[in-house]
Amino acid sequence: MGIARLGDVDIHYDTFGESGPAVLLVMGLGSRGDNWTPISRALAGRGFRAIQFDNRDVGRSSRVSGGSYEIADMAADAVGLLDHLGIPEARLVGISMGGMIAQEIAVRYPERLSRLVLLATSAGGDLARKPEGAILSELTALARGGDHAAAEARLASFYRAITGPAFVQKYPELLDMAITSTLEGAPEVDGLLRQIQAISRFSVWDRLGDVRAPTLVLHGDADPLIPHENGELLARRIPGARLRTLPGVGHLVPLEAPLETYGALLDFLA
Repeated sequence: MGIARLGDVDIHYDTFGESGPAVLLVMGLGSRGDNWTPISRALAGRGFRAIQFDNRDVGRSSRVSGGSYEIADMAADAVGLLDHLGIPEARLVGISMGGMIAQEIAVRYPERLSRLVLLATSAGGDLARKPEGAILSELTALARGGDHAAAEARLASFYRAITGPAFVQKYPELLDMAITSTLEGAPEVDGLLRQIQAISRFSVWDRLGDVRAPTLVLHGDADPLIPHENGELLARRIPGARLRTLPGVGHLVPLEAPLETYGALLDFLA
């Protein structure tokens, strides 16, 4: 593990594997990079060098005081981390907001990636299919103040709302583990709002035709937060992109479908 000092921002990262092709894994809204750890370890076991990190305002990376930032700033953090590690080119995997960061890298820094995997994400803009109002209410509730118990209750409600219909009933213990992990090092309210606002302003739709890296889009057909139609739009818009649909899977793809996710990543990244 280490810290990359990038201007005024410190980015905390962990690496798995000493050598091999680099895979940069980019996490979503308010979530620490170590949520990738099972996949990072598995990739390292197959000869890759996996790198996971905390986005700004999350975990052990810098909290940004005041002002706002864009998805493009978070993409610059990720590229700065590659510079810090001396990696000229990487395979890139992003989920949800992390998928938006990955798209921004693909259009702004095309020379820095050789392959692109987009999980449960959207290109933003007016064409994006938005979640239902009830899901938006669950999302905005996360940014309310309050004590630890209130934050835990809101996050539990949110995770139950965005996972596939059978997941909570079958695997309540996995959901509890995800909630506990997310609460540790979660953004402060202002930081979460900054990330939500950056997502709301994000759009790369007009630039996706310029993506040249081979691309895999992985999306659950029961995702209520970023509906499956967004994955279909990405696959149609990015030249040569492939769409793999996961039946019955909601938004938390690696948690809900770990074997399918890892198998798809390994097949594509190799």
